[in-house]
Amino acid sequence: MDVKQRFTIAAPADDVWQAFQDPALLVDCLPGATLREPVEDNQLKLTFQVKLGPISAAFAGEGELRLDDEARTGGLQGRGTDRKSNSRVKGEAAFAVFDEGAATAVELNVSFSITGKLAQFSREGIVKALADQLTRDFADNLQQALQSEPEPAQAATDAGVSADETRPTPERAETPAGSRPRLKSVDTSSVNALSLVWRMIVNWWRRLLGKSSA
Repeated sequence: MDVKQRFTIAAPADDVWQAFQDPALLVDCLPGATLREPVEDNQLKLTFQVKLGPISAAFAGEGELRLDDEARTGGLQGRGTDRKSNSRVKGEAAFAVFDEGAATAVELNVSFSITGKLAQFSREGIVKALADQLTRDFADNLQQALQSEPEPAQAATDAGVSADETRPTPERAETPAGSRPRLKSVDTSSVNALSLVWRMIVNWWRRLLGKSSA
């Protein structure tokens, strides 16, 4: 199944592309996603919690992030397994960053497949509604994360430090754990997935009763 999304961030393209080079930040911005181990060589080990219809799943898996700095494009390949529902998912997410002057556009193209118990609820309408919600929340969280980092000149002014003392050093200091702002989290069950499932069940029963009465 393929899902295409596009969203806009009110920030320079350079800043947005820099954010896409920080896998830990991207995971923080995606509702339901959690890193199980620190990122090494763009290898991600994470857990992704999702709810489709009446089934909740927590996929544990691995992924690899690839980046093309010159083209400002990249991709994430991965796979995961939910032992509770005996379901598996694998896929690839390709993304591209475009400079639009005062803002930056990001295009996503996600291709994936689901097998196991959860596959029966991965209908196009349900997945599209879930993807729309996740994309909106990811964009909001990324926007919030970018806005929470003050410009060096402004930060120096607020702290009473001269501009010469704020020049960047070759090495970037590590961000202390827990220092990032709390990002928006979402219960994906609110994406109307359950209502869509029940609507399909009701329609199916109506057709069945209609055939029986005839």
